[in-house]
Amino acid sequence: MTTHRYIVSARQRQRGAAGTLAAIWLVVAVAALGAIDIGNLFFARRSLQSVVDLSASAGAQVVDAACTRVTATANGSATSNGFDPSATGHGLTVTCGRWDAQTNPAPDYFSTSGTPANAVKVTASRTVPYFFLGPARQVTATAIAKSTDVGAFSIGTTLASIGAGTVNSLLNALLGTNLNLSLVSYQGLADARVRVGDLVTAAGVGTVDQLLAMKLTAAQIARLMLTALQTTNVANANLSTALSAMGAIVDANIPGNQTIALGSIDGAPGLLSVGLANTQSALDATISPLEALFVTAEIAQAGKAAATVGAGLTLPGVIAAALKVQIVQPPALAVGEAGKDASGNWRTLARTAQVRAFVDVSVLQLPLPVGFGGAQPMVHLPLYIEVAPGAAWLVSTQCQGAASARRSAIGVQTGIANVCVGDTPANMGAFSCTQPATLVTVPNLLTVRLAASLPATMPASAATLSFDGASGNGDDYQAVPSAPGASLANALSGLGASLSAPGGLAVTSPILPPLLLNTVAPLLLGLLVPMLATVLTGLDQVLVPVLQLLGAQVGTSMIHDLSLTCGESQLAY
Repeated sequence: MTTHRYIVSARQRQRGAAGTLAAIWLVVAVAALGAIDIGNLFFARRSLQSVVDLSASAGAQVVDAACTRVTATANGSATSNGFDPSATGHGLTVTCGRWDAQTNPAPDYFSTSGTPANAVKVTASRTVPYFFLGPARQVTATAIAKSTDVGAFSIGTTLASIGAGTVNSLLNALLGTNLNLSLVSYQGLADARVRVGDLVTAAGVGTVDQLLAMKLTAAQIARLMLTALQTTNVANANLSTALSAMGAIVDANIPGNQTIALGSIDGAPGLLSVGLANTQSALDATISPLEALFVTAEIAQAGKAAATVGAGLTLPGVIAAALKVQIVQPPALAVGEAGKDASGNWRTLARTAQVRAFVDVSVLQLPLPVGFGGAQPMVHLPLYIEVAPGAAWLVSTQCQGAASARRSAIGVQTGIANVCVGDTPANMGAFSCTQPATLVTVPNLLTVRLAASLPATMPASAATLSFDGASGNGDDYQAVPSAPGASLANALSGLGASLSAPGGLAVTSPILPPLLLNTVAPLLLGLLVPMLATVLTGLDQVLVPVLQLLGAQVGTSMIHDLSLTCGESQLAY
């Protein structure tokens, strides 16, 4: 009996162990099958993420203002990577919009309302079956890719119509140096380019934001430009000439310890005005070292007393032309995206300078009639010019095709210039033309003045210019067509009439009798009117380019397109 109970108990224990073992194996089998389903789900999700990453990147490569090619391109990429949007259980949504970390909310910083469009958002979904453990699941994946096209431009002038003496005089007056470079040297420097990324490297910082936050003296900025030129990989045809010229400028030991911001922030003067949501996109944009040097010099001089430009103005029929220049507001180089922001302001804006200039032109000696002791006085034409600032803005960019087929559209508004013929104002800080112009002075014998000052206004002009994407060709410099009457000669065309009008000339003498003065006045008039007309025409050809070199646009703006950098597609989310 005892033996029988023992045998039964042993059999029961064996059956219990087998059941436990079976249960364990069942759990293992279920877990293994579940792991297969979960692994398949993760694999499907990862594969789907790869599809939307590639699809968004492809769409961003063709994003433009109209977003006309984005959907087809993104769908084509998805199809070529094994995802059929039309298949049962599949879905693909392509949205064109704007990625902007400054204005759009986190976490994706994407919005369909911002302009210009610079990003593509792709969301894909598919049904993934569970082979063993339940119904099918829906998986989704989202990717955002952005591509930023960056334009760089300035408002300036070519050096073709300006002699080296004028450039030396301007820089020496603004920087306090004693430069004596040739026009070839300046032209080599004007043709050279450095990347914003070269400046980042030369400054020893890591990002464009850190570069823009720096404040350096004019001497340090010149050194920064030299270092960037020495290390740049931009193809510069006359690099050795540019390096030699910039080296000479650095060796000139620019005086002063005033620091200048490299970035223009909240309207404060700065070397670069960068209109980008992500400033790192500016790394491949290029600027001109010579233009950067002039902007630096003008920022350093802004608000200070007028600087005297000693030489360089060569005019037909003119013995000498003395020029004083006061920088009220410096110009700015512009780097950034096209279009307007949410507030309706242009994203990338280059500002022209606000300048006051006084020019005293000494014309050929005036041959007075016999009886005046052989004195041959010079005729002076004193001009006071105040140029209000204008602007240029990046309207749009088109980055499809080869560089020659790409386009930047830049809108321009020139500033209005107030001009008057009158003696040097007592205070160049306030536009005033109340002093009649002293045209001729023979000490202790004769003085000839305009009866009153002669003010005039040169109107603004506006246009939109188109530039291709190839740097260094003939369309890099373009001028806005002049508005009617937008020249010194036209603005002061009333000078002859004013002189000819009764009482237009005031001829005074401490010793000559009135009868003789009445005889002299018509003779002077016959000599002065054609002489001054010639001078005004010459001033248009010489003085206007000099002011343009300072970024002050009189009647005609010269736009210098520096570069169009077509952005590569980058995943942003």
